[in-house]
Amino acid sequence: MLRRILQTLFVSIALAAPASLALAQSLPQDCQEAMEVRSPQAQVELFSRCLDSGSLSGATKATTLKQRAVAYMHLGQHQRAIDDVTEAMKIKPGDPDVYYLRGLAKRALGKHQEAIDDSTRAIGMEPKNAGAYANRAFSYKALGYTSQAKSDARRALELDPRVKVPSF
Repeated sequence: MLRRILQTLFVSIALAAPASLALAQSLPQDCQEAMEVRSPQAQVELFSRCLDSGSLSGATKATTLKQRAVAYMHLGQHQRAIDDVTEAMKIKPGDPDVYYLRGLAKRALGKHQEAIDDSTRAIGMEPKNAGAYANRAFSYKALGYTSQAKSDARRALELDPRVKVPSF
């Protein structure tokens, strides 16, 4: 089961990546280089160095925190990812990506009601967020809310047929 969660988590994260990619291009060069590294551990180290440099503020700091959170999720360090996106949320509270990413990490930790809450918030801000619908569908299913899970899974697939949804 954990393997399935991680597999869908990685697909969901990949779907969120293009939105963050444009913002990432405004990052300092060393932070941009972290985006090109394939190793999540190396990414965490590079993003951490970039964040520790004190050269980031505002949107670029929030973007770097989100990118490091994604790397943490790939490493299975979901609480650290939650910590990063929660910090990014303080900087950019109207960013649906932070709620979407936090919802993914919370689902991976089995905090399904919290994952539903964050996914719902992301959907409220960005109604065409297929990944948030899919994430919410998995958590609804885990909690036994089959009708809501099926509805969200259908909506996610309508928005993006590549998204992974729970099977019924």
